[in-house]
Amino acid sequence: MNSLILDPDLPEAHRRAMAAHPELLPPDPQRPAWGGRTVGDVPAALALSALWAFLPLVLASAQHGRRRMLVAGAALLQAAVLAVWIRYGLTTFFLVCLAVQGVAAVVLLALAGESPVAGYGRRHHGRYVHASMLEPLDAALLRRTVDATDIVLRSPIDRDGLLDSIANRVTLPRQAWEIAETLTELTRLRREQDQARSGRVTERISTVLASQEEALTVATRALARRISALEEYALRTEEAEAVYAEWRTLQDLAEDGDAYRELLSRTVRDQLAAGEVGQLTERARHLEESLRDSVEQARLVGLTLLTREG
Repeated sequence: MNSLILDPDLPEAHRRAMAAHPELLPPDPQRPAWGGRTVGDVPAALALSALWAFLPLVLASAQHGRRRMLVAGAALLQAAVLAVWIRYGLTTFFLVCLAVQGVAAVVLLALAGESPVAGYGRRHHGRYVHASMLEPLDAALLRRTVDATDIVLRSPIDRDGLLDSIANRVTLPRQAWEIAETLTELTRLRREQDQARSGRVTERISTVLASQEEALTVATRALARRISALEEYALRTEEAEAVYAEWRTLQDLAEDGDAYRELLSRTVRDQLAAGEVGQLTERARHLEESLRDSVEQARLVGLTLLTREG
């Protein structure tokens, strides 16, 4: 699971791309020289451009997924260079392929460098927090936040609207982002303290640092309590989810009641068949009541969490 929290106000397309590939997000907001291209990109581009010039159909067919438009374009290019060979001879064919190779090399070098996700990361620097950006203690708290939030948002009872009054899809990402922002500030202050301690520490500096460290400890504990509340909500949601899964199974079984009644009536009295199916229906009713109680407990924990944070 990716220990990444994004600003919920980011463009949705950017959010999805960044969440899918957090490993591509850059640690530095400064754009690298040459757009992230390296010396190794030049020979790689030349090698691929040669293949595009002389054997475009073979190269396109080997691409992952074999996109139809790519293969079709490569087939046309392959037919064109072969037609040049047949019509004008080997020398002209070779010169045309060199020209195609030159154009392909320029295009491949233009496409090399940073991925779009890295570009989003630089554009939105400061609007995402990854565990690798934090001190170990703060990174652990971030992972707990991500885990608890994901449990709720991926839960079938939230997906099916049983917790819709809490507006989890809007509320939880914002709460997670607030926690991530606080963790970022805690990490910044911890690093400042470490830097101050690396120099000459006088008695007065030591006193100030001790006071600041106490403030950091208090703030960390308060934030940990907030994260614990999220985890309590996630735990209640998981408990309700287990009951919900059992209830849905029994509902499916109850829908087959007519088939079982007919089956039983063939071998025993109709009264026994009705009794058996009736017991199944009664179990489903009791479980439905249990599900209602479990979901209500989860909702109450979530509402308490929102009231406490509000």
